Amino acid sequence: MKLSNLIKNLYQQVFIGLVVQNTEVKVCVQMLKGKKVEKEVKKHFEISHAKPSEELNAFIKQYMDESPFSYVSILNDALVQGALPTCSMHEAENFSDLASCVTLCNENNWMVYAEKSELNALQKRFSVTGVDFIFSPFLLLSNFFKDKTEGKASLLVLIQHDFLSLCVFCEGKLLFAQHYNMTDAVEDESLSEEIEENSVESLGFDLDDEDSLSINLDDIDALDELDALDDLDNLDDLDDLDELDDIEDFEESLNDAVEESEIALEEAKSKHESKIDNFSDEYKHFQLIQGALNQFYADDKYNNQFVEEVYIANTNEDGHDLVKFLEEELFVSVFKRTIDIEKELVSMSIEEARNEK
Repeated sequence: MKLSNLIKNLYQQVFIGLVVQNTEVKVCVQMLKGKKVEKEVKKHFEISHAKPSEELNAFIKQYMDESPFSYVSILNDALVQGALPTCSMHEAENFSDLASCVTLCNENNWMVYAEKSELNALQKRFSVTGVDFIFSPFLLLSNFFKDKTEGKASLLVLIQHDFLSLCVFCEGKLLFAQHYNMTDAVEDESLSEEIEENSVESLGFDLDDEDSLSINLDDIDALDELDALDDLDNLDDLDDLDELDDIEDFEESLNDAVEESEIALEEAKSKHESKIDNFSDEYKHFQLIQGALNQFYADDKYNNQFVEEVYIANTNEDGHDLVKFLEEELFVSVFKRTIDIEKELVSMSIEEARNEK
């Protein structure tokens, strides 16, 4: 064992993984002694325009001060980034213009790249705490699905709130990669029209049909009091009521029933709107994946390789409609795993720290 590693093992090491979205940062902290995780903390912070808040910086510094061996890792959120199936800058010219990009060769086989100015801006945003490792989403994908990259051509997909990254691997070699900003992707009007057309069949209701958002009033017990209206029609004289309080009680019951029906309507409307939003996001993801595969199939550089399996790393439990679209429209087998990106970054940074010279 190297002397530096022996010294590290005498101290507690702190690893901090950060995933930055436009309005939120998710954080995972692991404190290790040797190879044993002694403590893990997970938290998220609201931010503005992807800039760390004072509260976030203070939280990171708090744990960095726990050890002389602390490491901060972050997922690259650059808009201009990608991966290429070569480590040769000469060959890379056949795929992309990398004049303004920083590149990194992986396993002497394929490279990742990102716009230099965006990397500098990322480091400047986190200048208070500093950043030790900036990981490409394509390195994250290849590590998360490393058991799926050695066989036949497979598509790996990473879905985040703001970004979608995908790449094709075959027999351990990267063939193709694309990175999309979801904010730009949602502006396509034709895409919105297709989403509306597909919503009727896939969600079971029409987005423009207000009747589809109706409430079953029979489920509201308080509305049974409405039957009393029929009784009022049969009264010849209000004197038939024993007490005037009976009318007040009835009015109160009626008001309660109306209030409950309004609440139930709002809850149902919110539920359907949430379902529509989820469907819309998944259909946009499908359109991007479909377009990327069409581009892959149309390029002679990839020797007409056919993708039979798709592996999706999603940051939440959604994705059922996306799986359905891919399987039915593209005739592929789809497998989905939920990914905790900030925790994966910690694992990758632990490995990097152990390999430091």
